[in-house]
Amino acid sequence: MRYQQTPISRLSKAAKFLVSDGAWHPFVGEEGMWYRVKGKTVQRVRMENGEAEDLLRLFERFEPLPSRALKEGFREELRFVVHDDHYLLAGMLVRAYVGWDMLATAAEQQGVHLEYLGGNSLRCDILINEWTDGEIIRALVLAKAFSKVAAQLAIDAREGVPHVLNEISGLLNSAFEMYMEEISLVPRATSATAPRSAEQGSLFGES
Repeated sequence: MRYQQTPISRLSKAAKFLVSDGAWHPFVGEEGMWYRVKGKTVQRVRMENGEAEDLLRLFERFEPLPSRALKEGFREELRFVVHDDHYLLAGMLVRAYVGWDMLATAAEQQGVHLEYLGGNSLRCDILINEWTDGEIIRALVLAKAFSKVAAQLAIDAREGVPHVLNEISGLLNSAFEMYMEEISLVPRATSATAPRSAEQGSLFGES
């Protein structure tokens, strides 16, 4: 499942074609893709190959995410997968460096799994303990913290600056706590489930 949210103001003239009733609506000509307007934000969900449409129910009570929890702002696309009865925030890429296995060991303690893809690329998957706003935001903030620490460690490796396991764990914890303090985790009201109406035209990608 790929999720994306965009301020409605960025859609310009296309915004007038949106159905703003808080329900999910499919796109014409975009199989497996839905959108919903929540306040001033347009949410989009796209199912990947092999994923059932029933998974859309996970997003019925999924409110727009705080912008400061996102790594690259509102246009960032997030990938969620179901794996071995767990949810994962999947597919984030970071640069591999000499000694990255120590980072992998430290990150695993926080539910972050690293996989070497070859060359200079590592893929990062983060465990989501349960499908709630708080847990999803925690995973996003952890991804942001991990990305920052991994980038700094790659620089340090090139410059010959050594690190030990406990130090790396401390860096991850500190970065995570810092980013958590930057966002306001106020409980958010959930919306009632509404039936989807007729298909609507594709709006994303328009300037």
